[in-house]
Amino acid sequence: MTQQPLDDDLDPYEAWARDRLTPLVGPLRKTDRRGGPSGLHDFEVDLPNGSIAALEVTGEVDKERLGLAASAERHLSSITLPDSIYLWIVGLAARARVNTIKPEILRQLLSELEASGRRKAQDIGDPHDPFVAQLGALRMESIFAVKPKPGSEGKVLVRPGSYGGWGWDGPTIDKWLGKFFASDQAANKVSKLGRATAAERHLVIVLDSFSPAGIGVPLGLQTRREPGAAEYALPSFTPPEPLTHCWLLPAFAETEEGLYWTRDGGWAVIEPQVV
Repeated sequence: MTQQPLDDDLDPYEAWARDRLTPLVGPLRKTDRRGGPSGLHDFEVDLPNGSIAALEVTGEVDKERLGLAASAERHLSSITLPDSIYLWIVGLAARARVNTIKPEILRQLLSELEASGRRKAQDIGDPHDPFVAQLGALRMESIFAVKPKPGSEGKVLVRPGSYGGWGWDGPTIDKWLGKFFASDQAANKVSKLGRATAAERHLVIVLDSFSPAGIGVPLGLQTRREPGAAEYALPSFTPPEPLTHCWLLPAFAETEEGLYWTRDGGWAVIEPQVV
C-alpha cells in the first residue's frame, strides 16, 4: 500500500480505496479529517468538467471473525516458546472462546507437540490421537510449526482458523447488495453522500478478505476466465438515490479486478491496470 502524507488519518479501508481508485478516477482529497466537522464524506475528486465527485468508503467485514482475532490478540499474544526453533501458528475454530484458553495450557500443548517430533496437529483425524482430542477440547482447528524468519523463533501466533467460500455470480451479489443497502451501515453512508454538494456521489465498498463477499466476489471474477467457465453474470441490483456510482473493491485479494456501477451504464468489471 502506498504511503502518503497524513496516512495516519486514514483507516485501512480508506487507504486501500484511495490507492485502488486514484489510477481510475484521479487523486483523492481527504475531506473528513479528525477533529473536523462531523458527517462529512471521506474524499473528493475533481472531475474533468470542473465539478466535484464525493466519495464515501465503508468496509464489509465478518464481525464475528474480527472479534475472535481481537480477543486472541488481547488474551494470547504474549505466549512464546523460548526454546523452540519454530514459529507456531494456532488456528481457532469459529466457536472458540478465547478467554477460556489458559496461556499455560496452550504453551504446554505446543511444547508436547514439539517434543513428540510433530510439526502439525488438527482437530480432525484419528480419535485416538491425544492431540486431536486436546485441540477439540480447546476449540482449535489446527497447529502448525513453520520455519521462522531470524528473530521469530518461539513466537506463537493465535488467530482465526481456515476460511473458505465459493465464487459469487451476479444473482448472489444482488442478494447480498439487497441486504447491505437495507442495513443501518449503508443508510448512514448514503445519507452522508446525500448531504454532499457534488455532481457525482460514489459509495465505495471495500470487501475484507475474511468476509463472505470478500471471498466470493474475487473468486467469481477469477474463475470466469477458466477454460469452459460459463459466461459471468454481472449484478443487476440498482443502488438507491442519490448514488451515481458504486464500487466493490476486494481488499488484499490476488486479483486487481472488482466491480463498479454507474446509474447511466449499470455494472461492469474493473479490469487490472496495465503498467
